Amino acid sequence: MTKETQKTVKGMLVLLAVLMAGVIYWLCFLQEETEVLLVEESSLEESSAEQSSQEEIWIYVHVSGAVKRPDKVYKLPEGARVQDAIDMAGGCSEEADLSRLNLAQKISDGQKIYVPKVGEEYVVQENLQESAQNHLTDLNKADKIELDALPGIGPSLAQRIIEYREEHGAFTDIEQLKEVKGIGDALFEKLQDKITAG
Repeated sequence: MTKETQKTVKGMLVLLAVLMAGVIYWLCFLQEETEVLLVEESSLEESSAEQSSQEEIWIYVHVSGAVKRPDKVYKLPEGARVQDAIDMAGGCSEEADLSRLNLAQKISDGQKIYVPKVGEEYVVQENLQESAQNHLTDLNKADKIELDALPGIGPSLAQRIIEYREEHGAFTDIEQLKEVKGIGDALFEKLQDKITAG
């Protein structure tokens, strides 16, 4: 082998070694970039999952009555509706009377939802009793069942209120309720923050 050939071979070997080093360096660089990218993506996913779990608020409701799995407490996301709670309880049974419920109503934490059966009158009064605690009962629009649901007002007093309304016209002030026979100052005090003459 001549000296010139040896020089050529050495030059090619040096060039090959430089190219190999460059390729190895480039591969290492790409691997580091990929690892950094994977770490960043993993961190973003964990952060997103953690944020999602922190933002999710849950409520607990008691569902009873004419449903397939009654008298249990169910966990639902905040903003759920009465229909969602009934679905969680396995759906309504065949004897359920859903016409007395507002299925689209939002439910709150700790609420009890009772699904009545057809012809179950006392259930209506029970639901109205709970409603009366949170909403004012209009003396001029309430029917006998709604009035009966007020504390201290039984069926007979409810009937007297309706008769007074029919005889004297609409109530213009809740104080007029004391003019109904059987409703004194003590009973009126219990009712005044639950009624309106709107």
